Amino acid sequence: MPDLGALDLNLLYAFAVVMEEGSVTAAAKRLGVTQPAISHKLRRLREALDDELLVTGGTGLVPTARAVAMAKPLRLALQNLATAVADDEPFDPQSVEHEFVISTADLFEFAVLPQILEFLHAEAPGIRIAVVSRRRDMLEGMRQGTIHFAMGPSFPAHPGLRQSKLTEEPFVVMARKRHPAFRGGLTLERYLEAEHLLIAPEGMPGGIVDRVLATQERSRRVVSRVGHFAPAPFLVADSDLLLTAPRSLAVAAARYVEISTRPVPLPLSPTPTMLVWHERFDRDPAHRWFRDAARRFVALT
Repeated sequence: MPDLGALDLNLLYAFAVVMEEGSVTAAAKRLGVTQPAISHKLRRLREALDDELLVTGGTGLVPTARAVAMAKPLRLALQNLATAVADDEPFDPQSVEHEFVISTADLFEFAVLPQILEFLHAEAPGIRIAVVSRRRDMLEGMRQGTIHFAMGPSFPAHPGLRQSKLTEEPFVVMARKRHPAFRGGLTLERYLEAEHLLIAPEGMPGGIVDRVLATQERSRRVVSRVGHFAPAPFLVADSDLLLTAPRSLAVAAARYVEISTRPVPLPLSPTPTMLVWHERFDRDPAHRWFRDAARRFVALT
């Protein structure tokens, strides 16, 4: 293991920028230094780590196996270091370069992400978004800084996590055009007589509709379950199935398939959208800006 006390942090930073940019020339331009200066830093780092790190390939520099293994943890470490020494200087979203990893269901990717990207392109063109599915190790990922935000209808209270409600939206019933259950209005009787498609991200039967029906000693006929939001409207558009889901899914799907919507003939509470982050990033300027931008984006939509 190299002596970290004797290792110049500037060498690691230069290496991280080269890995992000993919070339010494682009890294030098980004850092405002000459190309030979970057090459000199890389040479010193090669000597310190006893590894070539970047070698000449057919289309430019190619990272070695060790360079690839170093890149992601080094980027996270540098982000954490930047957070540790950050002050309260004004944050300029037009010039920042940053990536946020968001853990959420594919409803966000399908219904919201296109508008979010357009919003960020105008306000913060250097901010990149990576979406990962909700998973059991999400909390650990947020502690480690590999996941920056989580979005969804509900999250358990947990030490170190912060939550903020962005919005809430009603459920609607979706069906193909001219579905017989929609003629003259969707009654509860027609709703219960129809066959239903259930979105079950965790693969389990039942959902909020079924819980509400159970309080009335009623049930519906769920004939199929899917694990993701995006395919569901396409399935009901070509069948006689009904789908009960957040309104944003129906709005997004209507751009691609012909569907009709009706209010749910049941007393369903609107579903909230929560934004969750770890307290370690409370004062990080980029994180604070993104949290505020998320609230402003929701207010505009």
